[in-house]
Amino acid sequence: MKPPFHPSAGPAPGFSLIELLVVIAIIGSLTALGMSVLGTNAAKSQRTATDQFSAAVEQARTAAITRRKPVILAVAEPQPNATDEEARFGLFEVDTLPDAGALIEARQVERWHIVPNGVVFLAGRVQEFENLFDETEVVLSLKGGQEKVSVHALAFDSRGGLAWPKGSDPVAVKLGNGHYASGKPVTVSGGGHNSLRIGRVVARPWRLD
Repeated sequence: MKPPFHPSAGPAPGFSLIELLVVIAIIGSLTALGMSVLGTNAAKSQRTATDQFSAAVEQARTAAITRRKPVILAVAEPQPNATDEEARFGLFEVDTLPDAGALIEARQVERWHIVPNGVVFLAGRVQEFENLFDETEVVLSLKGGQEKVSVHALAFDSRGGLAWPKGSDPVAVKLGNGHYASGKPVTVSGGGHNSLRIGRVVARPWRLD
């Protein structure tokens, strides 16, 4: 008859040093892979948002020419107490060009487009160009005055030129990875950015990076 098993009769169950090292190596590899995937997705969202905004600039200047009226490409960032966390942009026809602090009657041409999650508009000079998001916002009056929204505006005249913000130099727009908190963009460390330059006479968007 075999004697009963006693815990102290043999080596205690557990992992060997080699097994622990293998597990740590696997965890490290999975973590690195996950970070790589997240970084790739963030860069892709940033490029997508830049391409969408660039297309909206082209659409706004074309609409101004065909309608023979000023058209505004408006960017609305989340308000401090709003439930939405993404910026949005849309096209609006107006009868007069914007002025700082003025209330502008506007008619929606193109529905609002939501900026991809994880992408924000950034302020700050871009190379030698002034940034749209350092300029004074304008207020659009929509739906017969039932709705008012403060926006950063690019206004195109009936010849397709950039008439707002005022000035003679091109205007830049910069998008980066991040999120909005209390209505303010918060960037992700090392997230990078994409920038566009919009000219004056021929207001086409050009990539700066």
